[in-house]
Amino acid sequence: MKKIFSAEMYKVRHNLSFFVSMIASVPLGALFTIVMCLVPEVTMPDILSGVVSYYKIFFIVMIAMYVTNDYEKGTIKAIVSSGVSKSRIYFGRLLVSIVISELMFLMSTAGAWICAAVRNVPASSGADAWGVSQYAASILIQMLAVVFYAMIGYFVSVVLRKQVISIMASVFVIYFEPMAAQNLGKMLHADLSIFDFSNIMIQLEELNITGSVLLGFLVFIVIVGVLTCIIGTEVFKRRDI
Repeated sequence: MKKIFSAEMYKVRHNLSFFVSMIASVPLGALFTIVMCLVPEVTMPDILSGVVSYYKIFFIVMIAMYVTNDYEKGTIKAIVSSGVSKSRIYFGRLLVSIVISELMFLMSTAGAWICAAVRNVPASSGADAWGVSQYAASILIQMLAVVFYAMIGYFVSVVLRKQVISIMASVFVIYFEPMAAQNLGKMLHADLSIFDFSNIMIQLEELNITGSVLLGFLVFIVIVGVLTCIIGTEVFKRRDI
């Protein structure tokens, strides 16, 4: 797997689209700050705790493009033909997908932070002031969220393989999953808020941590883990590449 990871990272580093996405992450982060500054009395915690929620679809789309591009170019078939096991290929590329997503997140956060500093966004608002530990916790939580969003994008791309279809499916899952959870809850007259993963991630990023939020996050981890690490692996291993 280490060789696969190294080979994939070498290929990524020499890919123009990778550098374009990295460079684009900075102004996208700055754009997020500009949009947030339209809200009166916005503070630095408001900005730095929302980068992932605002740009999660960007991370997922980039992963979908990275994964499906190799299917369409026949790169995956060439690697399999060389005798490398499909499991190593699958998890090696998954790890690269996560690393790419984390780099994009850090660049976006840097862009948001720099823009906020230039615009003199206040660091706090009275009783809601954040210290260094709160900022660190929020960023670490967002980095963890990026891992799971990358896994979602990777799973969808492995299953569907076609770039446009994978991107459309990823967008559909991310934006309509919360709506589906809410509407299903109304139909069943039940509280299904633990399945509203988008809202759960927002609460975690803002450090509004409660028992129901943690339970929802655990459900999210289990579902994404099963889909990506078990079902996705089996689909990839059984597929005639």
